Amino acid sequence: MLSLTRKSEYALIAVCHLARAESRVVSAREIAAQHHVPLPLLMNVLKVLGQAGIINSVRGARGGYSLSTPAEALTLSELIEAVEGPVRLVRCGPPHEAHADGACDLSGRCLIKQPVLRIHEELRRFLAGITLAEIAFDEHYVHLSTPAAAGPGKVSAP
Repeated sequence: MLSLTRKSEYALIAVCHLARAESRVVSAREIAAQHHVPLPLLMNVLKVLGQAGIINSVRGARGGYSLSTPAEALTLSELIEAVEGPVRLVRCGPPHEAHADGACDLSGRCLIKQPVLRIHEELRRFLAGITLAEIAFDEHYVHLSTPAAAGPGKVSAP
């Protein structure tokens, strides 16, 4: 089954939370608590997002994270590739072939190669066409208030 890994899911949650926080620096603890995400795994994901240049980290007592790129300019494809590497449907598909020389064991007689390549390109195009702002600010999203407004872990309806 094709699905997001936990790393991608937690990255998406974190980036959407940061997008909704606007320019406010947000702690990893806040994100973990509000979304019931394990803090150690979230910290690893945030580190990867920082290394990819998607988020900024601020050290210190009032430290935390913020987006380095506006959510409108960041695509779902870029986020997934930052934490997982290139999106691939099958082992022998792009961006890497099955063997170092690019040859596939079934090359020349594979019945699904061209259809799978077409599906792969459509999936990549679809993921690249969705911005993080579209996800973070979806009208059906339950709005998470700032901690000062609703208290830790509280949610408010739109």
